[in-house]
Amino acid sequence: MADRMARHDAQSRDSILRLALDVVRQAGDLAVKEFALLKAEFDRIAGTVAALCASFGGAAFAACCGGFLLLVAAAKALAWLTGSEAVGACLVAAPFILAACGLGAWGLGKMRSVGQRRPLAQ
Repeated sequence: MADRMARHDAQSRDSILRLALDVVRQAGDLAVKEFALLKAEFDRIAGTVAALCASFGGAAFAACCGGFLLLVAAAKALAWLTGSEAVGACLVAAPFILAACGLGAWGLGKMRSVGQRRPLAQ
């Protein structure tokens, strides 16, 4: 009887060990498959992001070119209306010059305010 119990315990330990090794092997296989799936998903996402960046980059370039051509056309039209190319160019450039001056004044005010901050009272 004791021999049978010892044999049963040995078989039980062997079965548990076999099951544990099988679980470890399957977990390793699953981890490898998960990492392969993760890599494939990242590659797909990277391709999508690259395509979107290329599309938006092309659209931004086209918008910049279109804006420049619009400014040139406006300057030429004003030059034709006023009879002077210099006046037409100044009229087209005036809003940009005013915006640049305003932004410069705003930035100068910000820089001065940062330089004049006092430390907190202690």
